[in-house]
Amino acid sequence: MADPSNQIIIPSIVMMEIRYLYQHKRIPLSFEYALQQVEASNNILIAPMDISVVTISPLSLDIHDAIIVGTAIQSSESFGQAVSLVTADIAITESRLVRIIWQ
Repeated sequence: MADPSNQIIIPSIVMMEIRYLYQHKRIPLSFEYALQQVEASNNILIAPMDISVVTISPLSLDIHDAIIVGTAIQSSESFGQAVSLVTADIAITESRLVRIIWQ
């Protein structure tokens, strides 16, 4: 986040997951704090789930993972360049549908 030359795209479902997990006391990061950090940054974009994400999302993954991967694929097409996904999710990593930079 600190390097403004790197564009960070956060699928909107990730923000929902943060909200849900914090509410159920499974993570210490509050939704409000996460949103403040996103809004304060010039290089973070929250990508909405729209019909382009729905149509490109892989059906081989569970719905949440599919939306995240679909957002990455759609963003790659939209920006005209490869994007990397930051995740430790085994199913996403093993799918090899997008480049992973953290496992």
